Amino acid sequence: MKKLLYLILIIVSLVCLSLPAYAVCPPPVKIAASQPSNNSKNADPALPIVITWDKTTAPMSAGVYDYKNNLESVNIAGGRYGLGTLFTTEWGIGGKATWEGNKEIITPEAPLEPGTQYKVWTYTYTSGSEICPTLGGEIVFVTAGVPPDDNKPVRKFDITTLYHGNETGAGKVEGEIIEINNDLHVITVKEGILKKLNMALFEGVMVMRNNNLSMTSALKTGDKIVGEFMGGRLFMITATGTP
Repeated sequence: MKKLLYLILIIVSLVCLSLPAYAVCPPPVKIAASQPSNNSKNADPALPIVITWDKTTAPMSAGVYDYKNNLESVNIAGGRYGLGTLFTTEWGIGGKATWEGNKEIITPEAPLEPGTQYKVWTYTYTSGSEICPTLGGEIVFVTAGVPPDDNKPVRKFDITTLYHGNETGAGKVEGEIIEINNDLHVITVKEGILKKLNMALFEGVMVMRNNNLSMTSALKTGDKIVGEFMGGRLFMITATGTP
């Protein structure tokens, strides 16, 4: 019996040693300040976006870690960018970044529009299964002025309500579809008693409905679903509902 316990302890120790230690991850980086500030309502659409980070480097056992590669993956959603680009532009699409010390100065690819909500984030989601937390941050703001009279549905939608997984971009949502927004390709799912989540239906999302491969257009309100997230986006929906 003692030999068996000893053998078990050896196996457990070897397994633990083979796992990457969380200590090898760089320390989290945080937004110290931004212009416009998070949740501000009268941002000047003509000015660049400036994010000040608490650091851009960190000493590690293997050398100095540079956060800039992560933080330069700038993503912008809202207005003319629409929801079609939300949480899909993992390769730095959305804005060009330059640096002044810890200040990241972001110039959007196209001028921001007046009276419009925007979300700017720097997460570089990949598989969603990384051991280390995703490095980056996000701000949301509304620009000053009167919005363009183009009747875009995105202008009536709060971008902050969209779910995009946990800090590594992974997640699972189980619940019932209570609303389908065909204009924005967004579904609202009631998870549990009170929680409601909005999720973007990206092009290419796999849908299995009543055990059959289906299109997103086959989803209906009242369907019970399991939605799986990886890399900050919904990639699989398993649904059951009436024919």
